[in-house]
Order: sequence, then C-alpha cells, then structure tokens
Amino acid sequence: MKKLIASNVLLLSSLLYTLWSISKNPLYLSDISMEVQNPVSVSWFNIQIDTGIIEKSAKSIYNVSLIPIYLLVVVALVLILLSLKNR
Repeated sequence: MKKLIASNVLLLSSLLYTLWSISKNPLYLSDISMEVQNPVSVSWFNIQIDTGIIEKSAKSIYNVSLIPIYLLVVVALVLILLSLKNR
C-alpha cells in the first residue's frame, strides 16, 4: 500500500514539475509570434517556447526538460509493479 501511495505522489509531482517549469518565468510573446506561427515546439526530450522577442537569438527560447518527468514516471511505474507483485 505504501508503494502505491508513493507512486501516486511521484506521478503528481511530475505533473506539478511540468506546470512549474512552464510557468516559473514570465513569457513575453511578441505579436508576430502569436499571430503567425505556433511558438511552442515539443520533442521527446524538451519543450521549447520561442517568444520571438529577439530575432535569431537563444535568449528568446525557453527550454523545459522532460527528462525529470520521465524519471519520475518510470520510478512510479516500478513501484506500482512491485506493489502488484507482492499481492
């Protein structure tokens, strides 16, 4: 039972980490990026938000790593499987 509770806490913390990572810095989007193209790109390892404030600059791109989320989810799944195996 403790493993199931721990796994649920890990899954919730991965969701909270995602929300915190995206919202920790204020994003200043230019009018051009909001009207012309989607400023958000998602890959397997990160989320990139291009604010378009400075043209062709790395300072206008916010990166959110998804690797900690994957690690938390894997640990949670292992805990769930271990708790089901012990029953």
